[in-house]
Amino acid sequence: MVATAHVLQQDFTSRSLKLSHRVVLAPMTRIRASDTTGIPNSTAAAYYSQKTTSGGLLISEGTVVHPRGKGFPRTPGLWTEEQASAWKHITDAVHAKGGTFFVQLWHVGRVSVPSQTGGLAPLSSTTTHLPGQHLLFGDDNGTEPYVPSHAMTTQDIKNVIAQFSHAARLAVEVAGFDGVEIHGANSYLLDSFTHDNINTRTDEYGGSIEGRLKFALEVVDGVIDAIGSDKTAIRLAPYHILQETRDSDRIATFCKLSTELEARRLAYVHIVEPRYDQLSNEGAFSGNIQRTTTDSPSIKETETPTIWPFRHILKATPVIGAGGYDSESVAQAIHKGRIDMAAFGRHFTSNPDLPRRLFNGYPLAKYHRPTFYTSGLEGYLGWPRWEQANVEIDK
Repeated sequence: MVATAHVLQQDFTSRSLKLSHRVVLAPMTRIRASDTTGIPNSTAAAYYSQKTTSGGLLISEGTVVHPRGKGFPRTPGLWTEEQASAWKHITDAVHAKGGTFFVQLWHVGRVSVPSQTGGLAPLSSTTTHLPGQHLLFGDDNGTEPYVPSHAMTTQDIKNVIAQFSHAARLAVEVAGFDGVEIHGANSYLLDSFTHDNINTRTDEYGGSIEGRLKFALEVVDGVIDAIGSDKTAIRLAPYHILQETRDSDRIATFCKLSTELEARRLAYVHIVEPRYDQLSNEGAFSGNIQRTTTDSPSIKETETPTIWPFRHILKATPVIGAGGYDSESVAQAIHKGRIDMAAFGRHFTSNPDLPRRLFNGYPLAKYHRPTFYTSGLEGYLGWPRWEQANVEIDK
């Protein structure tokens, strides 16, 4: 048995990070920004500040790098000076409590619909679109049919690389973030190039593992050129089975990507554990999960999916793990060296003092899924800390 509190309270120091514990705030879409300007809600400073501990790492909600990269209503942006300035008082609130704050840069690609992209077709590696209805979440929980995507031209690709680089500069130089995490998972834009069942291109951005990874790596390199490798990170979900990411050889694809990322000396690589996508029914899109024996054709039924193949490559790069952890499983993952830090999402929504609760073995308040993606303060602010909750109980 691993001592959970001891493991989670270990400090972590790397070229980019100086942390006093291993509990990370995961990036979580909360759909509470302005739907017209992309400016974060005025209460976001309190939201992130409540979750900050001295020496802790926080990753922001997905923040869109360009209007055409938007996939859901009321998601924040980071393509204008005005947006970046609005983020500054939020980063200041986190820094005032000793936290380190990275922003997740997001372009959803084909996981969008014209109502979110200004009437334009979503961008993707090819024209193939997702089946069925796009979930808009929010107060109305609306839906909209997916439409054929626009297969990006070479110029489109250059434009998007520039958009990520521009957003990264704004994030660090104006908004005051300590770094950026590129969203490279979940069938969003970069991921739609990575998987060979989606990317059927025959040009330099398709046709081979190297071709399919070219766009993602060019985005990474563009961000590195803008702010430095020590402030650049990326999130991956190698085993994701939602939104039709079904690469025929996941291990080879993501091992190659890991090799390329290791050479770039990033701040960290953030990897979603396989059990979250393959064994959990907790995801935002869980209602659309259809698991069959062909969902992961590159994984033999006798094999247990694991992120170890990627960790063995990412030797000098810090690894954050995410997905379905409890206190014991996360302690084991860190103790064995599979990950260096652990990101928590859902439980952080209802436990603003989550690190302390995990360190001390305190019970966790149950999160409230119906308010994850609504616009009001209910479920967003107002969750008591451990000592506040127990004062109420004692009364």
